[in-house]
Formats: sequence, structure tokens, C-alpha cells
Amino acid sequence: MRIKRFSGDSITEVMNKIRRDLGPDAVILQTRKYKEGGFLGFFAKNKVEITAAVEDKPVKKDLEAEQPFTLVNKNSIKKAYEAYRDKEKENIDSQIEVSAEQVEEEKSSKPSSVDQDALAKTQLELQEMHNLLKEIKGHIAREEEKDSIPEPLVKWATFLTQRGISKDLTERLLSGILNDLDRELWDNSDIVFSRLKNEVIKLCARTEIIRPSRAKTTVVALVGPTGVGKTTTIGKLAAGFSIIEKRKVALVTADTYRVAAVEQLRVFGQIIGVPVEVVMTPDGLREALARHRDKELIFIDTAGRSPHHELHMSELEAFMEAAKPHLTMLVQSVTTNTSDQKAIFERFKNLSTHLILTKLDESYRLGNILDLMVQSDIPLAYLTNGQNVPDDIDAATPEKLARYILGEDNPYV
Repeated sequence: MRIKRFSGDSITEVMNKIRRDLGPDAVILQTRKYKEGGFLGFFAKNKVEITAAVEDKPVKKDLEAEQPFTLVNKNSIKKAYEAYRDKEKENIDSQIEVSAEQVEEEKSSKPSSVDQDALAKTQLELQEMHNLLKEIKGHIAREEEKDSIPEPLVKWATFLTQRGISKDLTERLLSGILNDLDRELWDNSDIVFSRLKNEVIKLCARTEIIRPSRAKTTVVALVGPTGVGKTTTIGKLAAGFSIIEKRKVALVTADTYRVAAVEQLRVFGQIIGVPVEVVMTPDGLREALARHRDKELIFIDTAGRSPHHELHMSELEAFMEAAKPHLTMLVQSVTTNTSDQKAIFERFKNLSTHLILTKLDESYRLGNILDLMVQSDIPLAYLTNGQNVPDDIDAATPEKLARYILGEDNPYV
């Protein structure tokens, strides 16, 4: 059995900590309220402390074993409540015993003020425990109601979260099933999977690729953090438009931080027969673009920038101000965790008109694409899934995204 003490400012905060750490089968052993901080007894902050325990169980790896959306275990609620009642009864019995002793003492002598103070303190502690019990019971009841998912759909909640989709979006997807699909069809896995796919397609509707014009030059810049594959992606795009679509293309790199990136782009240019320019300053970038006004497409490769490094971001903004690209593609890797993806997007979004997602072949949990699509207010243009140039790149469509996010096949056939 694992026993752990949790503390926080409120019952809700502490219960959420218990649930995240020990799971829904945790049993509450003890609670107390206390004050923390302050000066000379003033301005202290009220805190809650709960001791909880859970039985250690063998870890199971199959889909059915991991069910993060099942109801709070009713048996554990009962155990927690009974544990509190036992504790309450123990205190009441103790109080009765103390009171009985005092009655005997009163028969022979005057009652002690110390005993009266102790009794008052015990009664106060008992009342606080009773209030905490009611609050915890109410919290568990609210959480149970909020998280309730009908049994036939629990396995789908598990499947969606294991694909990497956040809990909020999982609930959103399943709410569509609950509201739009008759209850007797919830056990039909083909119908449920088809409905989920349709819901994902709707959420991924914002897609748009590069559409160059024969009449004017279209400038496309790729931006993003380090290591997401911007240079390789530019090579794929340039090769596709140059070789397959027979467009007149030029490449410009402002990534002078990495010699390898410059050489890589030069090799790409030689292989596909397009000119490559290396620029060091925003003015140099402006001049390079002017030299290639006869091209239909100019791709600009930029150095990877840390979203946390203000100087690097300022440098990037200066290059973009000089280039004034028609399209700025924010390149993000799906192997980056969801919270970092969101932070990166927030930092680059004011510069970006489109998204490109890379390294889909390196991740087994592509559900985070859906979270990024929902958060983003700009369209997704391309998906890359390997190192081969120009093959391993796809134009993004809602249907392709649904296949990546949910997988090709119904997992419960």
C-alpha cells in the first residue's frame, strides 16, 4: 500500500492532486485544517491536508486496463466515507470517555478549567472534521457526475487518450456521440468509429496549401524552433514545385548559424537545378528577393529560433519585415509534447499564416495534432513523414489528418 500526504489551499485542489497521483481507488485516511505563514498570529493562510492511500496493483498494458475516464470508484468513495465515519466515531467515543471521567471527578472536586478547554478544543476539531467530510463527499459527487461516461463508451475514451488526444477534446468528441447517436448504437464499434472520424474531420477543416501564380512571385518563408526539420521541408517543397509542377523556383537561406544547413540547401539546389542564395542581414535578404523577381516561387529558410530567446526572435522579426513574405509557414514537430507545441505556437503565431507539421513517422501518438488544430486559428498546409526528398511530404487534408489522428482501422473490430 502507498500512503501519501497532500496539502493545498482548498479541498478541490487537494482532491485533484490525490486523483492525479494515486488514481480513483485512493482511500482517504485522515484530514486536517491548519494555518500557514503569517506574523505574530496574524494574516496566516488556511490550508487543507489530506492523507490518502492506495493499494499497489500490477500494471496492465492493454487498452481495457487503462481507463482514465471511468467513474470515481464507488467502493473507494464508500471506503473513504466509512474511514471518516470511523475516525469521527473514534473521536466521539473518546469525547464520551473524557466526559465520563470528568463527571466522576466533578462528584469529588471542582472541574478543572484545563479539562474544559481540552473538551472545547476536541469539540472544535470534531466539527472541523465533520465539515471536511461533507465537503469531500460533495467534491467526489461533483467529480463523479462531471466525469461520468456510459460504460459502452469508456473504451473509446481510453482509445482517444492513448492516441494522444487531450482529455478535454476526448470529452468533446464523445459528447457528440452521446448527443447524436441513439443509445442502442453505442455498442456498434463501426458506427462509433465512423462518427468519431467525422467529428475529427470537422475539427481539422482548416487546411490550405501553397498555390503559386504564373503572373507574380510568391514568397514563402519557413519559421520555427530548432530541430523541427525546416531545411529538409524546404527541400521537399522546392523539389515538388520545381520538378513535378515545373515552376520557376529560387531558394534563399538566412540560417547562417548552421553551416550544415547552408550546405544542405546548396546540395538540394544543385540536385533539382534551382539557384540558392545565402544572406546575412535583412538588407541582404531584401536584395536577394529583388534579384529573383522572375521566379514564381521563392522559399526562405530561417534559423531555428528559441521562443524563449527574445534577441533571436527580434532578429527573425527583422528578417520577416524585410522579406514581407506572402506566406509564412510555422514548422512544428509532432514529437514535441502538447504543452510545448502550444507555447511555440503562441510565440510564433503573430508571424505565421500557415502551419506545417513534421516527423509524423517518428511518433506513435498523433492525437496531439488535433489539439494543435483546435487551438490554432491558421490553416495547416503540409505534413512530413520521413527524410526522403521530395516524396515524404503530403498536402494536409481533413481526411488525411483524421487517419493520422485516429489510425486507419477501427481498434475494436
